[in-house]
Amino acid sequence: MSLTTLKDDLLHEFREERVMITEQLELLDPLATALRKPAAQRLLSGGTLAIAEFSCYVISLGGVAFLAFMHLIYPFSILGNIFYNSELRNKIGAPNLTFLIIAIYALAAVGVAMVFILGRMAREIRLKNDILHLAAKDIKTITGQHLERKAAFETIEQRHMLGTSGINHVVKQQAQVTHIVSAGYAA
Repeated sequence: MSLTTLKDDLLHEFREERVMITEQLELLDPLATALRKPAAQRLLSGGTLAIAEFSCYVISLGGVAFLAFMHLIYPFSILGNIFYNSELRNKIGAPNLTFLIIAIYALAAVGVAMVFILGRMAREIRLKNDILHLAAKDIKTITGQHLERKAAFETIEQRHMLGTSGINHVVKQQAQVTHIVSAGYAA
């Protein structure tokens, strides 16, 4: 086991931390960009989702009341009149009339359940949007801190002319006109 100097250990740690910061920035930057959309591009704002959630709950409560008093409301009260009129009940058929009444109540109950589920979904979307907003703020802060740390690394490297410039840096060479080979001229 070879003993290294403090300078060698610090340089090695400096290089490793620089690589780590660069890799984390490559992961976080696209995520931060995706999460930082303006409010106009969002599907629905928090206020609209809260209003939709509240409206769905009120409508579902109204639907339960509708189910309770459906036999008193005009078009549906006729079913009760037909059911209790023995002549019409025998003409239509008691089982058919019973199944019709049950089907109408079941359709109304399914409608109420769907509206309630829609309200729950609006609530879940609103809560997830809050979580995404918080995550976007946190990722923006972390990305900013990483960029500051990367700038500090580059400053230290330039100040002390360390030999770490080969780490995660690709030097882009510009094409010069004199170096472009023409297909018709190539010998």
